[in-house]
Formats: sequence, structure tokens, C-alpha cells
Amino acid sequence: MKNKIQYNLVIFVSLFINAITFSQSKKPNVIIFIADDFGYGSTNIYGAQEALIKTPNVNKLAKEGVKFTNAYTTGSVCTPTRYALMTGQYSWRTKLKKGVVNMNDPALIDVKRKTLPKYMQSLGYKTAMVGKWHLGFKEKKFNNLLGNIYPAPTDYGLDYSFALPNNLDDGHKVYIENNKIYGLRSDKISPYGKSFYGKQYKGYDAPQRVTEQVTDDLTNKSIEWMKSLDKDQPFFLYYAAAAVHHPIVPSPQMRGKSNAGAYGDFIQDIDRSLGDLIAFLEERGIRENTIIIFASDNGGDIPKKKDVMPENFAINKGLQINGDYKGDKHTIWDGGFRIPFIVNHPKKIKEDKISNVTISTIDIYGFLADYIGNNKGLDLEDAPDSYSFKKALLKPNKFYERPPLVHRDAQGRKAIRFEGWKFIEEKNKDTKRKMNAEMLFSLTKDKKESTNLAKTETAVVDKAKTYLTKIIEKSSKEIWKNN
Repeated sequence: MKNKIQYNLVIFVSLFINAITFSQSKKPNVIIFIADDFGYGSTNIYGAQEALIKTPNVNKLAKEGVKFTNAYTTGSVCTPTRYALMTGQYSWRTKLKKGVVNMNDPALIDVKRKTLPKYMQSLGYKTAMVGKWHLGFKEKKFNNLLGNIYPAPTDYGLDYSFALPNNLDDGHKVYIENNKIYGLRSDKISPYGKSFYGKQYKGYDAPQRVTEQVTDDLTNKSIEWMKSLDKDQPFFLYYAAAAVHHPIVPSPQMRGKSNAGAYGDFIQDIDRSLGDLIAFLEERGIRENTIIIFASDNGGDIPKKKDVMPENFAINKGLQINGDYKGDKHTIWDGGFRIPFIVNHPKKIKEDKISNVTISTIDIYGFLADYIGNNKGLDLEDAPDSYSFKKALLKPNKFYERPPLVHRDAQGRKAIRFEGWKFIEEKNKDTKRKMNAEMLFSLTKDKKESTNLAKTETAVVDKAKTYLTKIIEKSSKEIWKNN
């Protein structure tokens, strides 16, 4: 009897220890939540007045994690940032030197490249992307998306995808699930109506997206996919929200709920969507070991039609969608690149911390490879421009300096950020317009980029040009190691 009790006790202790070991070694789940055209000042935690909008879920995420105040995208438009997130490489190293991928453009990412989802798969993750893709489809320019699509998002390491091809109201007007049009009934095409941008809808014989319902469609699909997984299966979800890209169409649940008009309501839709995802994680008992990264693809868009657009209505009410930074989406100014950036992982990260170090969305790949994979399985050509900010995350008050970071605007003009400076290359040698000349700004003294020091700080200009020349010729990691 005594031996039996001792045996059972040994078995119990062994199982208990194994359970603890498994729990401690279990890889964290990952959700990358990228809002669309979401400016630096568009949440309460980054300065928006609660009298205008309320973003309780984003606020809580920051207060229970690390809030970065010096985070940037690589492009001031959509595609460059999304490409960099997926590959850890600057988009201007591809054929896309300016602008974005258009509605019928081929896939921008080389299928042979080790994307972030492919890397996560190598670590044992199930992977999915839900939301705005905007990285092209197929191998050549195409007329429509009928039939099996190759390459599609699932050819880049994603086990599942449910995508808007380009944006909230693109001409396709349908979702792409994995490699086919979602719900396609036949190959019949009947063009009809016009999108927000004035182009005719393709008219596929499939369910047409309802713009006001897209936020809920994407949130529900994300939850549906996560529910399909075994509870102990680590997952990677790239959630690419459609809001707050125009047209500004808040959901019926949020319509009229803010004091900043339809644009404020749309911002609150982003917060509601984030809250729904978090609520699911909590209900499933996996919130503590889930990393959530909240960011944007570029700064907020401020239309020139000031009297008629919802964005301008919100601004006139007092909402500084890009904080007090100069410029907006499309431009070379920091208002187009500076974004909210929050990292939350209850199991490991100390709560309510603020980090002022420079990081970028291109660094998410490098960070996850370091934080989860200990950089195993990465070659020099993988994520060549991406640097881990793990040190800055775990010790936000410690010094960390990212190697030089390159931006490019909608026209393809480049800027380089380094050592407290921002240099903007000359746009046109033959023009006499000051805005097209090369520019240099001291970001420690002049965050609004108002005083061009290019003619007086010539040594800094020369250094910036040398850096820019080097980084165009070689990958970042071939030039600089991470600090």
C-alpha cells in the first residue's frame, strides 16, 4: 500500500512538473494589428481628447504594455509598409520605386523569399492574415481575379487568408479567401456602379463587400480562425484593419458615438475591433501568453477638400490626427511616417512603460525572430533591413539606438533618419522650389521640421548622403549591426 502511494505521488509530481515546464516553454501567440491610415494622435493614449473620441482598448493595451513614442513606418503610403512588414526589406529594393500596388498589379513579393509568416511556420506556428492585403496577386498584370490565384497570400507562408485585395472600396469589391474569390458562384462578370474613387466595380458573381460591415467581417473571420485551432497550438495572426482609410464609413454600432463626426466614429471602430479580439483571447484563457502589437501603416490622411471631408470635420473639432507633427499620408514629413506603436505581452513585459527609442514597423520581423526564435533559422538575406528592438522592449529606459532608417514618400523621394537627424534627398535639381531642395532637420530641437539646416550643417549632410548611398547599394545588416 505504502509503495503504491509513493508510486502515485511520484507520477503526480512528474506530471505537475511536466505541466509547468510545458506551460513555461509554450511559445506565445502573436497578433499584429495594423490599422489603416491611422495617425499618431488618433487615440487617447497618444493625445486625443476623450471629449472627442474614446479608445479604451488601445489605452489599456498601452497601460499594460510598452508604448513607443518614436515609432515610424518606412513609407507614407500603404504598400511599402506592408511589404516591409512581411519581408523585413525596404520596398524600394523591388520594382516598386514609388506609389503603391494598383488594383490589377501582379504580386510584389518574390515567392522564394522567407517572409515573416514563413519564418513563424518554421517555429511551429499556424499562420493567418485577415484584412487589407495591398501587395498584388498573380505573376503578371491581370484583368480579373477569377479562377485559382497564384501567387496569393497563402503562397507566402500563410495557412489561411481572408483579404481585401487593395482597400476598403477597391474595384474588386469582394474578399479573397485563400486563393479564390470568396463565395464565387460563377465566372460571370457584370460591371456596375462606381467606387469612392470613381472606378467601376468589377461585378464578380460573388458576395459584394458592404463597407459599413467590413470591420465586423474581418474581426469575426479572425475569431473564427482562432477558434478552429487547438488551444495549445501557437498562432500568428496578421490583422490588417480596413479602417480608417477612406471612404469613412463607421459601423452602425459606432455611428454617432464620438464627438468628432464619422471619422471619430471610425476610429472607435478600430478600438472596438481590438477589444473584440482581446475579449476572445480572455474567454479562451490565452490572453496572458499572447503578444499584441498595435501599429499603423502610415500617418493619417488629411484631404484637401477641407469643407466636405469627415477627416477635416474631425480636425476642425480639435482632433489632431497626426499629433502636432508636420504633414500627413503621402508626404515626406513625419506626419506621414510617425505612428502609434504598442507592444503588449502580459506574461513577460512589464506594464505601463514608455520607450522613446527609434523603431519601425520594418523591425517587427527582426523583433519576433529574436524574441521568440532566438534568431535561429535566419540567413543574412532574410529580413535584411529589420532590426530587433527586444532590448528596448524589455528595458525601455535603457539606451538603444537603431541603425539609420530610410523612409520614402508616395513620389519615391527618400529620407534617412539617424543620430537625431533627418535628411531628405533633393527631389529635382532643376527646380528653384525650396520644398524640392535637399533638407536637414535636427529632430531633437525641431520636431516640426521647420528649419532646414542643410546649408549650415554640411558635415552632417555629407554623412547622410554617404549613409544613403551605402544603404541603396547594400542591405542594412551588411553595413550596420544592431546595438
